[in-house]
Amino acid sequence: MSADERPARASEPLSPATLGLRTGVFAATVVLPILCLVLIVGTLVMAPLSERSTIIWASAVALASGLAASSIGVYGGVLVPGLLLLGVDARFAAAVSLFLQVLVIPLGAGAHMRLGNVRRRIALPLILGGVVGAFAGPFFAASLPKETSARVVAGAIVIVGLLVLLTLRLGRLGKVLAPHEVPRAKVAGVGLVAGFASGVSGAGWGPIGVKLLILLRIEPREAIGSSLLGRVFMASSAVVGYLLSSKAFADLHPDYWLLVPLFAGSLATMIPGVFLVSRMKRDAAVIVITLLSIALALPSLLSLR
Repeated sequence: MSADERPARASEPLSPATLGLRTGVFAATVVLPILCLVLIVGTLVMAPLSERSTIIWASAVALASGLAASSIGVYGGVLVPGLLLLGVDARFAAAVSLFLQVLVIPLGAGAHMRLGNVRRRIALPLILGGVVGAFAGPFFAASLPKETSARVVAGAIVIVGLLVLLTLRLGRLGKVLAPHEVPRAKVAGVGLVAGFASGVSGAGWGPIGVKLLILLRIEPREAIGSSLLGRVFMASSAVVGYLLSSKAFADLHPDYWLLVPLFAGSLATMIPGVFLVSRMKRDAAVIVITLLSIALALPSLLSLR
């Protein structure tokens, strides 16, 4: 190629597909976060002075939750413990976590689908089990003291996490299963357990579900992507369960000033998290998922409040 040809080739217009992809990435990684930041700042300006500190910290928790959701498959496992540490009512934290998942998770799930990280053989049985378990969770939570429900799920997150680390240490995760080898009945069981845990406390679908899928020797990216798609249906089912369980909201102390910042913060970091997981190796993804979920669950498990 001659030097005279290079400028002409460099000036060739981009194809519509390439231009559309670059525009979409720019919108999701630059424009959307800026708009979300504007929403958070606007809420801070309008909120009473007494609420502003909580809003700032809750926004930080939401940013971490959105990033964790699409990168390691954990959303409520970050959001709920973070809100509990801020003194938010456990039942409000659970309900708002599930409601927000219906709104913000489709963005991350759609990105994972485009990257080929969603497998039908994993997602469909996971959705089936998750919908059933998540619908039952709120009715069970209504019969428990709010502190007890949070501790039950936190304990399950820690136990499953330690089991994953032990299995990894012993080198028994083994070879990743091919798509046709995935045991659909076991995946449905994972969905049932993780969905129930998430329905009880708003957390557990990622910390429990994703780790159990990894124990079934499912590739972490596919476990994360498929669980994100399943999370939308699971959370919708749990929200319906909460609406039908009037006892779940007895003596509830909601903090409505947190709704917009939690939504905006979660949405802002959803797509960056997808790019992050695409660069992670399998063992690194397993360790990050497990250690983070255990670290966030421990305060709820050990809390004396």
